[in-house]
Amino acid sequence: MIITRHSKMWRIGYFVIGSLIFIIIGLFIWHDHQEQERLAQKNYINSNIPTLFIHGWSGTLRSERKMAADAEASGAAQRRMVIRVRPNGKIKVTGTIKKWMRNPIIFLRMDNNRAGEFQYARWLTKVCKLLKAKYHINRLNFVGHSMGSYATVYYNMMNGNRRDLPRSNKLCLIAGPYNGIINNGKQNQPIVGPLAKLWDDQPNANRLLKNNRPKIIHPEYQMLNQLKENLPHQVRILNIYGDLNDGSHSDGVVTNESALSLGYLVKGRISYYQVFKTSGPNAQHSALHNHNLAVDRALTNFLWGKHYNMSSSAPKYNPMLDKMMNPSMAFKGRHQSTAKNN
Repeated sequence: MIITRHSKMWRIGYFVIGSLIFIIIGLFIWHDHQEQERLAQKNYINSNIPTLFIHGWSGTLRSERKMAADAEASGAAQRRMVIRVRPNGKIKVTGTIKKWMRNPIIFLRMDNNRAGEFQYARWLTKVCKLLKAKYHINRLNFVGHSMGSYATVYYNMMNGNRRDLPRSNKLCLIAGPYNGIINNGKQNQPIVGPLAKLWDDQPNANRLLKNNRPKIIHPEYQMLNQLKENLPHQVRILNIYGDLNDGSHSDGVVTNESALSLGYLVKGRISYYQVFKTSGPNAQHSALHNHNLAVDRALTNFLWGKHYNMSSSAPKYNPMLDKMMNPSMAFKGRHQSTAKNN
């Protein structure tokens, strides 16, 4: 009988202690959530303009999730919709976009992820037309990587400010091959057909003239040059590129010249254009969208940061943003337009 009473008392004691532990843990989680919400409201805008993520050659939703993960973790934005484009052009939408949503993210997946940037742009036009007609989206941000960046620029030059499409707002372009891709002879490169001609560059084979126009102009750049007058004047662009610092002046796939040749096309035509360079081993082409802290920080600050300085040639340093995006790292000094990744 005594043993039974002691057993009951022990069980009650364990239950009380366990409950207290769960309550304490819950309070810590709630407090952290409240603190993150407070910091998010302090550091990020509250906008209902969606941001559309577009992957590159052979890219998948995984590529886009990695680009958006840090922005979501910091509370800057939240994924709300996934759009899938079938090879025949049919569109499947998962999720929705509502006016009350704060900084919503849309992922765009091309099932035929080797169709090339021109086909990407045509599908992008179809997707954006749907977003305006069905979801009443009037303004749109874009984030593109590699061919997704080229497709974004080509889409905007091809369509301008068409009334049946959302007006483009901010374009965050990462590793865009505007004037050629390095021919590395990789297995995923096309070897025949018109797309094979896009791999037409080599490290240190080209250079920018004083007016930022490339000395050697490849056909895909000439295409953009012919359409540049149609680029919507209201867009704001952040052009991010990588340099491995290995003498190639490239990210291993796209040369600095090819990425920077965008400047000549947009100069004097849009309201804001800024270049952001990241260097070192983590500046490799695919690594630029794979939890690269410098890129994530620049992307998030440009799209949603309250303290981003649109009147400056370099982003305004925001130490709180650094802390929120990577609390384990301490940043010293001012944030500059060139970031090293070691």
